[in-house]
Amino acid sequence: MVAVALVGALATPARAEPADLVARPLVLARHEVEANLTLEVNLRARSIGVPLSLAPDLWVGVTPRLTLGLIHGNRSLDQIDVGGSLCLRGNDQVCDATYQGSGIDARYAWRDDVAPRVRLVLRDLDPAKPALTAGALARWQRGRFAITSDPYLRLGLANRDEGNRDALVVPLWLAVQPVERWLVALHTGWNSELAVIRDGWHVPLGVATTVRPWRRLEVSAELGFVSLLGPQNQFQDRALLVTIGWTQAVSSWP
Repeated sequence: MVAVALVGALATPARAEPADLVARPLVLARHEVEANLTLEVNLRARSIGVPLSLAPDLWVGVTPRLTLGLIHGNRSLDQIDVGGSLCLRGNDQVCDATYQGSGIDARYAWRDDVAPRVRLVLRDLDPAKPALTAGALARWQRGRFAITSDPYLRLGLANRDEGNRDALVVPLWLAVQPVERWLVALHTGWNSELAVIRDGWHVPLGVATTVRPWRRLEVSAELGFVSLLGPQNQFQDRALLVTIGWTQAVSSWP
């Protein structure tokens, strides 16, 4: 019986209660679906609300360890930014078309606290900017506190001379769950295109909060600076991301 229990523990990642946001699994359970809709609002002075974008994301638990997703927003790429699909208002530089691109997201629970992750994304359509990202989602959690990171290397697959450059993204979240169903986090990290890594790096900074009022419904908000620190920082670039998420188990799948 002990051997059977150990095999079962290795075969399926541990599951936290829905109210325990700080210890949620890094992947979805098999047959579980998570749908998010994020409103991305530009808060730059004199151009508040322009760009304004709406980004739908959908993930499905294919096996107990493999989760696949269709992504559109900056939040799904760990970015504090605006301009993901679908654009409601834009300008010539950001959101110059309604549909900006999308991506496929795959993550696998190697361990309960580490999930290697690969994304194939289309960052823009004109010109086309396909890219591949490779990294891993990892978390250290003790009690009500957690440190999470999702570092990845982004490789431009075409039109590299038109802005689709290779980049290194190292996001970092410091989170605390004061009470059940409520999470507060500091979001920062370090990002840079590899070609200008010495003088082109930047540090984002944001404050995020997540509330789960019901078992399946989740509401998140993040307010932050796109590039607060770095040689070419832009203190005025600010963004607000508001996300409504729904998680549902679909037991009728084969």
